[in-house]
Amino acid sequence: MAVVLGGLAGCSSGDSDTTSAGASTTAEASGPPAVCSSTEDLQASVADLADVRVVENGTAALQTSLATVKTDLQRVVDDATSQYSSQVQQLRSGFDAVQTAASAALTTPSANTLGAVASSITALADDADVFADDVSSTC
Repeated sequence: MAVVLGGLAGCSSGDSDTTSAGASTTAEASGPPAVCSSTEDLQASVADLADVRVVENGTAALQTSLATVKTDLQRVVDDATSQYSSQVQQLRSGFDAVQTAASAALTTPSANTLGAVASSITALADDADVFADDVSSTC
């Protein structure tokens, strides 16, 4: 199984503003909020999950990639829940759907269960992309 997902845009900081003396402004000196980097990490791990080839790399590769997504999702939850609670809940639900589909595929591998994993990963990637768009204004 291979699912290729494109267009996952991360949030990034813009060019830093400087004063005439060359020092960064106070807003830039503090850097972007933590949610920016945790969102980028989540998008990268979801993209890696989408690229897992279970048939060639085995179910351990799927489980390892899921664990990375789970860790990155927890960082997003920790960094963003107060400001983006409804979007964070959507991400959590999407990840839960991936875990459920992956468990079924690991227990009973078939074209149907692997297809369900691919579909749920695509939905999670879409959710992560929407979330990144939402937080980009704060980055």
